[in-house]
Amino acid sequence: MEALIRLIEEEYGLGILSYEIMRNSNKSLVIVLRTRKGKFLGKSLFTTEERQNFILDAEEHLRKKGIHIPKLQKTKANQRFIYWNGHPFLIQYWASGPMLALNLPARIRRTGSTLGRIHAASVGFSSAYSHLYNAANTWDEEYRNDFTALQRWNQQYESSKDPKHQIIFLHLPFFLIAGKIALESLEKSSYYQNWRELPTSRHFLCHGDFNNGNLLSEKQKITVIDWEDVRFDFPSKDISRVLSLLMRKNKKWNPKAFRYLLDGYLRENPLSRRQRHLLYIDLAFPHITERFLRQQHYLEMSERDIEKFLKQEIRKTAYMLEEMKALE
Repeated sequence: MEALIRLIEEEYGLGILSYEIMRNSNKSLVIVLRTRKGKFLGKSLFTTEERQNFILDAEEHLRKKGIHIPKLQKTKANQRFIYWNGHPFLIQYWASGPMLALNLPARIRRTGSTLGRIHAASVGFSSAYSHLYNAANTWDEEYRNDFTALQRWNQQYESSKDPKHQIIFLHLPFFLIAGKIALESLEKSSYYQNWRELPTSRHFLCHGDFNNGNLLSEKQKITVIDWEDVRFDFPSKDISRVLSLLMRKNKKWNPKAFRYLLDGYLRENPLSRRQRHLLYIDLAFPHITERFLRQQHYLEMSERDIEKFLKQEIRKTAYMLEEMKALE
């Protein structure tokens, strides 16, 4: 680590007084740097040069549009990053402030509004690497694979005597029906077919890990951090992430909380009727349940908690299906 610190001092001209390793895993290296010029964050995502440049391009575009994102500190040679162990390593200004709590309707709306502003500001973004990170191209395969995975799980554990498997098997028919309905609606959606073919500059950028832990609130300003999963995608992906957090916090499906979130969002990024239809298709499809089974989260849960989780997802999915059908 001392070799990296010396390299940072040499390449950036920063006199480092002290440092603290926040994370050092197989996914990333994150260091807090205290220097004579202030506090900075150094990080490597162990990714490619192309991916790192796309992330920085996206951040720069959004920053110019008024989204608060920590500013990049360039090297003395005006480079965006240096290389450490073969991967890009960059330095950003430190962002302060507590994370935005999701405990009041006004704060949930504010979270939705922040997300809506990001999506609205992202339209028009272009990067030399845009074609590499367009998730619209993967939706067909994702839907088919997820639906097939649910069917396969259902067949594999049909005769299981494990109490946890039996609870899941009892609830799974609902998700199979919901998945089939959502998949058929997706295939019939002319808007979806047109959206897939749009140039990336007309797509939305999604944060990819939009949650209140990545929203730092200071006075009237919200700073959005950790953009390593940014890509072109549809708003439902980021909205679903926040919605899952709300459900975990409330320990139930709360349609009022969802309305607070969506109302705040639509205030900043109004979606057309056809866009809202696609939003509800994606929120109705059992992506969360498929991931729950694939990653075997139920192994660490009690039977009671498994049943509670599945019933919450059923109530949420039923709501989304109703909203989807109302827009057809």
